[in-house]
Amino acid sequence: MKYQLTWFNSFWLILPLLAWNLVLGPRITQQAITSDAHSPKWLLIAENVIRVLVFALPVLIPLPRGADWQSAPPRIGLAVYIVGTLVYFASWLPLLLAPDSAWSNCAFGLLATRLTPFLSFLGIALIGGSWPYGTIAAMFIFFQTWHGLQNL
Repeated sequence: MKYQLTWFNSFWLILPLLAWNLVLGPRITQQAITSDAHSPKWLLIAENVIRVLVFALPVLIPLPRGADWQSAPPRIGLAVYIVGTLVYFASWLPLLLAPDSAWSNCAFGLLATRLTPFLSFLGIALIGGSWPYGTIAAMFIFFQTWHGLQNL
């Protein structure tokens, strides 16, 4: 995998996730999701530094062109990305539409928005053939989930 700055890059795949977070994130007001009070400062810093990498590095991961889509990893990656993104979006719906429901107040329901983005990131890693990106994304999910566990 060669990293290069080009207009036809994987950042286009990050935009729906970023837009979803920016538009709907402020609507989630549950303390179990939004609070940083129970997490050590080093954990918050690690999570945010890696978050920047996960959302910025796709600019350097070119998307496959033409015949490159015929190989299995990009095609599987696209399927994983689409399913993962839909699952991620769906994980937000109970928190937004029924914040007092049993799902929105159980541990898995509260952590779903922190765990499910990994599928989208894994899809991007497969599409772009970037295992380093997949590793960094896994680290981000680890720290983000650890942060979430602090609030349960």
